[in-house]
Amino acid sequence: MSSPGFQVTAELVGADIASGVVAGALRHPDKPALLFEDRCLSFGQLAERIQRVAALARDDLGLRPGDCAAIYAPNCLPYIELVAGLSRAGIMVATPTHRAAPEELRQILENCQAKVVFCPDDLLANLAGLADSAIVSLDAGYKASLARQSLVAPVPPADPEATFCIPYTSGTTGEPKGVMLSHHCRSHLFNAMAHHFRCLGPADRHLCFAPLAHGGGFGFAMASVFNGGTLELLAAFDPAHVMARLASGEVTSAFMVPTHVHQILSLPPDLLQQRGGFRLNGIVVNAAPFARTLKHRAVKFFGEGIIHECYGCTEVGIATALAPELIDDKPGSVGPAIVGTEIAVRRQDRSPAEPGEIGDIWVKSPTLFNGYCRNEAATAEALDGSWLLTGDMGAMDHDGFLAIMDRRKDMVISGGINIYPREVEEVLLRHEGVAEAAVVGIPDAQWGERLAAVIVSQPGRQPTADEIVAHCRQHLGGYKVPRDITFAEELLRNPSGKVMKRTIREQLSSSLGR
Repeated sequence: MSSPGFQVTAELVGADIASGVVAGALRHPDKPALLFEDRCLSFGQLAERIQRVAALARDDLGLRPGDCAAIYAPNCLPYIELVAGLSRAGIMVATPTHRAAPEELRQILENCQAKVVFCPDDLLANLAGLADSAIVSLDAGYKASLARQSLVAPVPPADPEATFCIPYTSGTTGEPKGVMLSHHCRSHLFNAMAHHFRCLGPADRHLCFAPLAHGGGFGFAMASVFNGGTLELLAAFDPAHVMARLASGEVTSAFMVPTHVHQILSLPPDLLQQRGGFRLNGIVVNAAPFARTLKHRAVKFFGEGIIHECYGCTEVGIATALAPELIDDKPGSVGPAIVGTEIAVRRQDRSPAEPGEIGDIWVKSPTLFNGYCRNEAATAEALDGSWLLTGDMGAMDHDGFLAIMDRRKDMVISGGINIYPREVEEVLLRHEGVAEAAVVGIPDAQWGERLAAVIVSQPGRQPTADEIVAHCRQHLGGYKVPRDITFAEELLRNPSGKVMKRTIREQLSSSLGR
């Protein structure tokens, strides 16, 4: 597809997210930018393809700045160029997960009012009758469509304050909400990520297997090429394959959710022995609670100075970062605020909480979102001026380090006492027979709510409910000990790896509630 007459010029570098790739093409056009399966795109090739996508939107599809397009696809080679190219043309890009249920997908497409949906052929049937959008197949004719675009008048950089992307929340608390992200907020975030994590620079090769449809997966993937590094993209997460890639010596960094870490550490010993080939300088863990026992196992396996933990949400990206050297000094913390960001813990009346006091977590940052797509009520509920109410609860110590307790919606009130399931889960995970645990509150006629736990046993172990209760009583007050223990082969999770506590709560309430 390369065009001898196309030249990347400084005029094509602005403040939109595509500009990171364009700047990389100016510095090192032949350097690998994106690897996927057996294909490789250099920075020069990726910059050109981004321009071709922008021209496709403007000239062939008739899209105009402010319109919306959607990408309904798993991780694939065109994903990055589509988001960057469409948004360079001023198009907002919605990114519903390819695993969305039909009703959820319908809600998303109606909410964002996508005029075009980019979709591989094997998912086309899922779109039938859901929207009036035009469909562009990512299999039939996509390559030809890009090749025929004229680059005589390249599309200039987009307005940095405009919305470039709309990832959708998981929908576990109701209808999914579209989080409108601007070029400016994510460009600032990508620079901050490179500064704090020290593994997303020009010399790095980042391995991405998290879904690009979600904020974390796309954020780390895009940050790597935005900052001049090489992105190796995988279609999906397979622990054995990921282990082999990490051990190849070619990969230097990766983003993981705790589930990824757990599944890698659960591989057979012969596969784990491959770690001798590691050349890692950073693994960033985010998106779900990172149990202390699992964190310590990860540090022991991957090595000192490798594991970073951070806290954030789609609306703000990364809000705090805990450097590897502070994991032992600040147990239970997710770190202080990143550069340019402020964190506050407030009581329900919004007065400041004292150090160590649990309250609502608020964030003020240049990485803040533009609001929820066509949902003014939800936007007004989440924002207080330039501050975001995250929905999480936590406590700040005297040094400004944040500890996460739970989502406010997950807090259990039993007999008038607040209980934070995350604290109970941490204790459960210290039992040698427990691999994973989820604790929720279910209705109780006497106490209002009582605790119920779902446990995934360690391979080859099968603790009894009595053993679990006895273990909890050694470390927790009686009112924090789960009354109901259920064993399962796995925890219910959404595609981004978060435990679906709302669904678990509903199922247990139906089967155990009385």
